[in-house]
Amino acid sequence: MLVNSTTPITVHSWLPGTANKEFISLQAAIEYAGEHIDELPAIEILIRTGAHRYVIIWGDQLAALITRVCILH
Repeated sequence: MLVNSTTPITVHSWLPGTANKEFISLQAAIEYAGEHIDELPAIEILIRTGAHRYVIIWGDQLAALITRVCILH
């Protein structure tokens, strides 16, 4: 798993009034998303891969990662 990154990993929320939050590790971003599991349908994780390109983790994939990461800790 991507532990540390040179570019921020963003937990983006589509909920009005909810600020996005940036992390330097995917694990920390997933744990944060897990703390907001009740908002899961409105949350996605954006991992920058280049100029205006991102890997986006959301929905069932994000739920599975949250389950996996939170069970291990």
